[in-house]
Amino acid sequence: MSSSLAGCGAGSTSALAHADGDPGGGLAASPSPEGDAAACDRLAARLQAALEAAVGAQDLPGAAAAVDLGGCSFRGAAGTADVAARTPLEPGDLFRAGSITKTFVATLVLMLRAEGALSLDDAVSTYVDGLPGGEKITIRHLLNHTSGLFNYTESDGFRRAVEAAPARAWAPEELIAFSAAEAPYFEPGQGFEYSNTNYIVAGSLVEAVTGRPIAELLRERVLEPAGLASTYLDGAEPAVPGLVHGYGSYDGELVDTTSALDPSSAWTSGSLVSSAGDLTTFFARLRDGGLLGQAELAEMTTWVGARPGNARGYGLGLARRPSPVGTTYGHGGSVWGFVSASYCAVDRDAAITVLVNHEDGDVTTIVDDLLRVLENP
Repeated sequence: MSSSLAGCGAGSTSALAHADGDPGGGLAASPSPEGDAAACDRLAARLQAALEAAVGAQDLPGAAAAVDLGGCSFRGAAGTADVAARTPLEPGDLFRAGSITKTFVATLVLMLRAEGALSLDDAVSTYVDGLPGGEKITIRHLLNHTSGLFNYTESDGFRRAVEAAPARAWAPEELIAFSAAEAPYFEPGQGFEYSNTNYIVAGSLVEAVTGRPIAELLRERVLEPAGLASTYLDGAEPAVPGLVHGYGSYDGELVDTTSALDPSSAWTSGSLVSSAGDLTTFFARLRDGGLLGQAELAEMTTWVGARPGNARGYGLGLARRPSPVGTTYGHGGSVWGFVSASYCAVDRDAAITVLVNHEDGDVTTIVDDLLRVLENP
């Protein structure tokens, strides 16, 4: 099944631009009658209350959220950015976005496809060496997790290596080697298995095709055109100030895991850092055709499989999942100290991002808690 991203909130773009100038958070409205602004204020209060309740219910350090509905754009936060210093979280604070990175990488690959620099049916072995069955794995197989490549982060060898040297910087080919040392899950195209290896290979492939670092390409082709000033590929380019502390719970103790591993260990599978507002803006630009044409969006929303999590299908760097307001398209992420989710509702003029600074946070439950508020805005 395939479809476009149209109908997922095209009308909210002007409100997004208006809200980005409101660093204090809250809910901004595009120019409208006074009554509409009052409705936005009421919705903001309900969303903030729901966010605070969710953080309290899960006993989380904190969370930030961005919600756009028609002419209203909410930017909110609850809890703390640094538990030791008791620093309150702010709506514009930065979090590790984890696997939402994959949607950015898939967008870049589809841009190259639109320009004729590659085909989704190209064999991966044309560009990247060292993959078992690489001559039968296509770029499409990588992007929709049907390659069968073993997930390197599940490799005992990788786990032992990062435990022995957490601060070690990793080259992409080293990460790929951990996967290649394990038997593939299945023959390419014969199943679905979410694997971080796919997007390490995709990042390597982009660099092979273009002859340029992928961080430069993401900035030039995606981040700057979309106006994402708070987003960067950690470990591959200078950091933007504002990253909050991330945490895990071990033996009943809250442990700061913000820098538990070098970000190169996740690279193009999950090392992006961003804010709730930036991620919502990215998905707004994506769905409105500001980054990809209709042919590429149709490819991106051709669904296979039924994972990760409770997703009902996976496209090219994009997941489809149910919600209280109907089907949503987007992606979630989990990385040391952080969990994230960013989605748009295809049948409603709505988009949502929630970022949590605890690796065990149930971010999809918070997403759904906030979306329930939108059932009766």
